[in-house]
Amino acid sequence: MNRNFLTSCFRIFLTAAIAGGMASTLHAEDVKPEVKFAEVNGVKLAYYTRGQGRPLLMINGYLSSMSLWDPALLADLEKTHTLILFDNRGVGLSTDTAENNTTIPQMADDAAALIGALQLDKPDVLAWSMGARIGQQLAIRHPQVLNKIVLVSADPGGTHNDPATTEVESTLNNPAVEKMKKIYLTYPDNDAGRQAAQQTLARLEAAVKDGSVPDDFDVSKQTIERQNRARTTLWEGNDDNYNALKTIALPMLVTAGKDDIIDPPKNAAIIAGQVPFAWTAYFEGGHAFLFQSHARFSAAVDVFLADQGQ
Repeated sequence: MNRNFLTSCFRIFLTAAIAGGMASTLHAEDVKPEVKFAEVNGVKLAYYTRGQGRPLLMINGYLSSMSLWDPALLADLEKTHTLILFDNRGVGLSTDTAENNTTIPQMADDAAALIGALQLDKPDVLAWSMGARIGQQLAIRHPQVLNKIVLVSADPGGTHNDPATTEVESTLNNPAVEKMKKIYLTYPDNDAGRQAAQQTLARLEAAVKDGSVPDDFDVSKQTIERQNRARTTLWEGNDDNYNALKTIALPMLVTAGKDDIIDPPKNAAIIAGQVPFAWTAYFEGGHAFLFQSHARFSAAVDVFLADQGQ
């Protein structure tokens, strides 16, 4: 099993950070995560839950497992929500099919099937990065199973997106580029961004060590290839998603980092311009602004999800 570049970065950097005395502000959870499995669409999806309140399904991004959420963000959100965190097909502890069925719409169908398997009553959804592409398709294809949706660092697909520069894309996709350089692309290239990255990494390492998140990071070469095809060749190949956004009637909050160079913030305005009455909000930070600005972001999410004026 090969570890994705995010996982490698976490482990390499944080070993040095903890050894150097960088302390986490979080403490071990009294209740350790219990990973379970749900059979959907020919695969077994690994998931676990935490927190209390209305259900909030969290969909992670490219090659990212259910463990790759900043523990500080989870601590904020679990105060008022029951979080359902899971691995997409082929990621971490989830299985995959022998044939390549990995597309953004298929992963949206998986998420809808997971909602059904867990008998969730119209959960809210928070979806980040590639997960926000899945979230868009989930809202388009399965609106009847959802309540509200929060998109984070999203991309509308096709010819209507505001893409990353060629330099950024080549850096992300080049296996020869140093892993830490890649992860730092998700934070602003300044002192505040670098400090935020170090803090997130330290919190994650501490959470793995104390067992408050699963030690679940493996991603196979096959999954890397399948997800990359789904999020690039197929997602960018037509305007179907963009055109279908106008059919979404669910309450939607579209959020972005002001300094995101992977999915630039203009994409939030493009998506919100297609979805009737969508909210937008922008935060300090880059692609991982929800970690850098976790307190403000989670507060905005709470306000949006608490408002029942649909």
